[in-house]
Amino acid sequence: MNHTLLNNQERARQLRIRVENITILLLAVFSFFLFLLTFFPFSRISKAMQGSFEMGRMVQRAFSIVLFVLSLQLWKRKRNAWTIAVGIFVLNFLRGLIGMGHPLHNGIMILDLFLFILFFITRKDFCCPAGRGNRRQTLLLALFAIIGVLINVGITWHYMRLGTADGASVSFADSFTQGISMIFGMGSLPASMADRHGTVFVLFWFSWGCILAAILCALHPWLQDQAHGVQEIQHARTLLNLYSQNPCSYLALEDDKCLYFGHSVDGGLPYGTVGDTIVVNGDPVCRDEDFPALLAEFKKFCQNSAHNIFFLGLTDYYLREYEKQGFGLVKSGEEARFKLADYEISGKKGAKMRMNINHATKAGVTVHEYKVLEKRDPALDREFDRITDEWLDGKKSGMLQFTMGTVGLEDPMDKRYFYALNSDGKMVAFIVFVPFLGKNGYMADVTRHGKDAPSGVMETIIYEAFQIFKEEGIGYGSLGVAPLAGLSAESKNPMERLLQFIYDHLNACYGFRDLYRAKEKYSPTEWVPSYYAYLPKYPTPSMLYAAVEIQNPHGIRGYILTLLKGELHKWKKRSVVRVWRIRPKLGFIIKKAGTEFRS
Repeated sequence: MNHTLLNNQERARQLRIRVENITILLLAVFSFFLFLLTFFPFSRISKAMQGSFEMGRMVQRAFSIVLFVLSLQLWKRKRNAWTIAVGIFVLNFLRGLIGMGHPLHNGIMILDLFLFILFFITRKDFCCPAGRGNRRQTLLLALFAIIGVLINVGITWHYMRLGTADGASVSFADSFTQGISMIFGMGSLPASMADRHGTVFVLFWFSWGCILAAILCALHPWLQDQAHGVQEIQHARTLLNLYSQNPCSYLALEDDKCLYFGHSVDGGLPYGTVGDTIVVNGDPVCRDEDFPALLAEFKKFCQNSAHNIFFLGLTDYYLREYEKQGFGLVKSGEEARFKLADYEISGKKGAKMRMNINHATKAGVTVHEYKVLEKRDPALDREFDRITDEWLDGKKSGMLQFTMGTVGLEDPMDKRYFYALNSDGKMVAFIVFVPFLGKNGYMADVTRHGKDAPSGVMETIIYEAFQIFKEEGIGYGSLGVAPLAGLSAESKNPMERLLQFIYDHLNACYGFRDLYRAKEKYSPTEWVPSYYAYLPKYPTPSMLYAAVEIQNPHGIRGYILTLLKGELHKWKKRSVVRVWRIRPKLGFIIKKAGTEFRS
């Protein structure tokens, strides 16, 4: 009985999605048809359409392109695209009530009403955020649009002067009105401009290219999901403190993520969207027995909104369930974890760690905890900012996003802050720890050091923090994942072979090998494997692009530029080494040639 009910529900869901897709497709076709009509301005249907919408040709073009872009967003079930579309339908319907009578006008009114009703009924399906926007780009394009309008007005003024009798003046207001009217397709060209196709090109296409680009870019950030509320954050925090077993799960509380909460079970997970892919950081957080239901529910949420899924930084805790529900899996690195009760730096294994700590201790380094929630210190806050700025100045790439947290002094919640002072009492480094395992573990998330930090300062902070955690009865410490470490070169998984190639050949970009060695010197008590999971089972290029794009502050372009800079630096380094190797030989050859010349 239950099985039959589930089948009926699934059939109803599939039918609903099909109807939605057909409607969105019709909206896209209508917008394209509206655009094409602008190139036949004298046709009866074009005139009727322009009269119905009360707009000129260029406005109609802009409106149709925006509507087409909106339909693409609706296809992906974007929440705020739905809001914009419904708003357009309502406003157009209300405006249309004034001028009913023409058959075409009445048809558009009926279509408006039909679309509004359908989208309102299916509103729960439109629940996904859009990708990241670029405000700077929007402002730049808006500036270009204004410049385009002013150029248009200036050219109009010039040609209106040419068309008047000698000595007659043309006011700026008249030329401005005329220019704006032409841009919006409501006026005609001055007679002196009629045969000048180059002028028409400048007037219309430059101006409208900038205007339209500015409109689309302005819409893009607005289409993003709004920041989650205080209640959602607090609920997520409660779930994390109760059930999180993944060290990176606490990063769900950062502002760069959206939060999904289960409907049938109590649980949640953080995600972001790039293109057609939803990227998730860490495992879903819930009770163990609720995990299959939460994962299945989120999977359906993504499928309903026509998105692929890519999980980053998974542990092996729920690995079988991912596999059971059809996800592809690949090892993505290893997490340096410490069982604090057993952690020692004595013996040969901890020799390097002891040497670094001793060096820092001799330099006068002392470690302190900044208990932000007990007492806020503005002077310390400024020092944290200074260290971050100095650290960024010496970094060859920007800070990673999405999989890395922020300092977060304004709202620390459960974070813990440890910092180091030198012999002069000046801050030289700090580390921010985030909890996992219900606060029975802490991971070093944000690590920063200043330009004057003595050798061994980070090791000293880690060691001292771990000792404090150990005294408090906390079981585990973590240094996070060393990306792409511990992969097998002989793996039959093509994804793993690709990641192994990146690890072997692209170290110059983010220093994967260097990061692994940096974590290894702390002598972790265990290396916990980390995984990627993805659906469909064989990842598409857009899914891989999304996984890289969402973590990089400057997008994929920044990633490639960083890579090229790294390769250039390596080439320069190799060239210098070659010169120094050749130099003695050159000296010998020159000396020998001089001797032979003298003889």
